[in-house]
Amino acid sequence: MKDNFQQLIKLLQLGDIRFMDSHESVLHIPENILPDSNTSLESGQAFDKESPIIKGDCLLFRVKYVFSFLNNKEPYFKAEYIVNIFFEASDIKKAEELLQDEELKKIFLEKQLTHTMWPILRGTLMNAFSRHSLNPCMLPWIV
Repeated sequence: MKDNFQQLIKLLQLGDIRFMDSHESVLHIPENILPDSNTSLESGQAFDKESPIIKGDCLLFRVKYVFSFLNNKEPYFKAEYIVNIFFEASDIKKAEELLQDEELKKIFLEKQLTHTMWPILRGTLMNAFSRHSLNPCMLPWIV
């Protein structure tokens, strides 16, 4: 498995990341949110069952990210993003063959894509908080 994962990573080069749809909602304005207060985050991601879609020498992954920020267990800000992530493959047939392994595909989707997208999502959410005049609440580190 590890060898196949390494082989897949060597075949792929990140080509483009496109936010295809985004929705942000302020559900209410909480009072006195401090960085160490009773704030929490619920997050999730869903992958298009058709992913990856082959387009020429590229693999297209479609991912939906959902974030709900809570204060005292009450949601106050929600964000949803649908993102297209393109990878260029040096050998598209080999990449497609490797991704037929469901376990390898799951690891790639849940680990590699998450690690790739998390800093971008963190910045996007920080900008969203600023646009909505809310005190920032940063996404936690992932390991």
